[in-house]
Formats: sequence, C-alpha cells, structure tokens
Amino acid sequence: MRRVFISHRNGRADEIAFIRRLRDGLADDGFETLVDFERLASGAALRQDVYTWLGICHAAVVLLSPEALGEDSAWVPTESSILAWRRTLDPKFLLIPVLMPGVELDDLRVHLRFRDLGLHDLLCIPFENEASTLGKIRAALQPLQPIARTPMEELAEQIEVKLQGVRDDFLDEVTRLCGAAQHELPAGMLRNRVAALALLQAPLAETLAALEYLAPRLGGAHDIDHILDLVAPSWVDLCAARWLAQCALAPAPRPAVVVNAQTQFGAEMFVRRACCRPPRTMWHLVKVTAVFGEKAFEDLAMEIQVALETAFASALQYADSPAQQLLLVLAKLHKLGRATVVMLRLNVGFEELIPPLQERFPYLTFLFLSGDELPSQEFPTSLLRLVEPSLAPGQELDALTTYQTARALLRPTSPP
Repeated sequence: MRRVFISHRNGRADEIAFIRRLRDGLADDGFETLVDFERLASGAALRQDVYTWLGICHAAVVLLSPEALGEDSAWVPTESSILAWRRTLDPKFLLIPVLMPGVELDDLRVHLRFRDLGLHDLLCIPFENEASTLGKIRAALQPLQPIARTPMEELAEQIEVKLQGVRDDFLDEVTRLCGAAQHELPAGMLRNRVAALALLQAPLAETLAALEYLAPRLGGAHDIDHILDLVAPSWVDLCAARWLAQCALAPAPRPAVVVNAQTQFGAEMFVRRACCRPPRTMWHLVKVTAVFGEKAFEDLAMEIQVALETAFASALQYADSPAQQLLLVLAKLHKLGRATVVMLRLNVGFEELIPPLQERFPYLTFLFLSGDELPSQEFPTSLLRLVEPSLAPGQELDALTTYQTARALLRPTSPP
C-alpha cells in the first residue's frame, strides 16, 4: 500500500479537522496515512516512531502554518529536514508543501530553518478553501507509484534476513526493548520488519539491551555482528547527516563539509547515516592525513590521488592509465548517486585549498573534522557547510564507547 506521511503542528482544531478529511480522502484513493496526532503516544517513543515513518513513507505532505514556522515549533522543521534528505537520496520522492493561511512562498525562502531545505523550489499548494486544497493534494498524489523498498526498508531487510526463524514473542520483546510502539504500525507489516525498524531507529545506547537479548536467539554465528554494524550509525542526528548528503550529491563545485568530530569512527558513522546504506555498499570514505610541506596544495593533491588509487585498486586492476580510469569511475559513481568522500583534519587556512581541490577532483566531497567545536568564522555556503545540529560535548566518544561496549558484550566473531 502507498504510504503518505503528513507533517503538521499539533494543536489547532481546524487543522486537525482538515487532516482527518485528507486522511479519509486518501484512504478512498488507496493510500495509508502516517500522521502523529492519532497514532503516537507521548514520550520517548514519539521521536523513534516518527523517524521510522519518515523512513518508510512513499510521499509526504507538509502543512506549513504560521504555528509550524514559529520559534517554538520543533517537529515540522525536523520532519521537513528529514523529508528533504529523502528527496536528496531519491529526487523522485514526492514532497508536497502546503501553504496554509498566513504563510507565503517568500516565508520559506527567508526562514532560518526552512530556507535551505528547498521546499520553496517545489510545487507548493497554496490553501484556498478546504475542498479545493484537498482536491489538489489528492490529485498531486494520485500518480504516485510505491517503490519496492525505501532506503530505510532496504537496511531493515538486511536485518530481517537475520531474524528469520526467531519466535514472534522474542521479536516482540526486541521491539519493546528498543522502545518502539509495535502495536501502532502500518498495516500488514510483519513482526521481523517491525523489530528490524525498531533496531535501526532506537538510539545506539538503547539498542544495547535488545542486541544482548537477541544474540543467543539468532541462528547464525555472524548474525549479531552484521546487525550491530547496521545499527551503529543510529546515534547520528539525521538532520545533521542530511547536510552531508545534500553537499555530496550536489552538482560540482559542491561545498565541502565540516563536522565537529575527531575520529574516523565518527566520520564513517556520518557517511553511513547520510547515505542510508550498509557497510558493504556505503559511499566510499577515503582518509588522508593532510600533512604537507611548503607546496601545500600539490602535496595534498598528490596524497589524495594516491589514497584514491589505493582505495579503488580492485576496480582499477585492468587500467593502463589508473588516474584517467579512476576519474571515469568516480564520475560514474556520482552519476549513480554514490558519493566519494575524502576525510581530512581541519588545518589553519584550509578554506584556501578548497577551490583548487574542487577543480582538481570534481567528483569528490571533502569532509573536514574540526574536533570538539565547529569553526567560529563564517564561510560562503557555496564553499563550505558547517554541519548542524553539531555534536554535543562528549557525544562522539560516548557513541564510540557504546559501540565498543556492544562488541565486548556480544563477542562478535568478525574483526572490529
């Protein structure tokens, strides 16, 4: 069944009545609506289940009221950011902004939390009257064809395979330990899919108990290793990871990205969260030391070239001219929506190196790790994006420790 997520600001009776009529109309059209005012209880599960819905919907309608754009509005900007991420990964993802009374298109262009989401560039539906607006939304959704699996469901499918043969009561307990409300999910969803999505969306620390419970109940010796690696990036905020995806898949010259992280673990988790892919097919992440002498650019460019040829060695084994063939491979990967990310430490004067690096390596995305804090100076967004929301103090180390603790508890058989 085609699933449509509806983002809105709770509280207004007239808007809730409008959503109920929209839900009923979409049900008549064969859609299932995912909307929070009637399907989610308050508390910690709210965030997790909404994130799951955002990952499994086939289209979304965002009701942009003055309240939704208000300073105290939290969910609509967050949901809009994640929906924009979905559209970045799949430009065919149908995202329909509805301008409710009191909101104009120019408001989206200048609003601090909406101006970079690109909603104003989409086909927005201005609210005229209820009947006309409902008709236009239904008409816009009518051509929608559900894809076999959303990116989130593709990840979940890899966990589902490992959960085959696990008893239903065990799966229910895994879901409960993850804090998910398994009784309020899209129609027809099997228990192993429910448990897999719960594992993917629960914060990494909360997943620990579920993984420890699950480990002795799995059939394969390596199953828990695989599941742990799939859920490991869950501590990275999707709203932050969206910036990396948006920059990585933008046309050249694409902005470089700065994350206030310190470790390769942090960089890899950001990349995996941004691309929503398992370790085997995640975007390529290439590490360079960025240690150079007097000829800073030439030294760095040479190190990047060598690191790339090493990382892609198996793909270039038949190339007479590895450098030229590598460029063709990188171009093809980018055309397929598969970014190649180069990780560097942030050094003084780094911004001067970005334009020549972009010119020399047009198919790369440069990810700079700045340490505990983001740079305080401002940069043109065409040159550089500071990833926000930034990591809280100690968040990266806590996530790494939790991951290492999980490996110690679960005793995976594969190397770290």
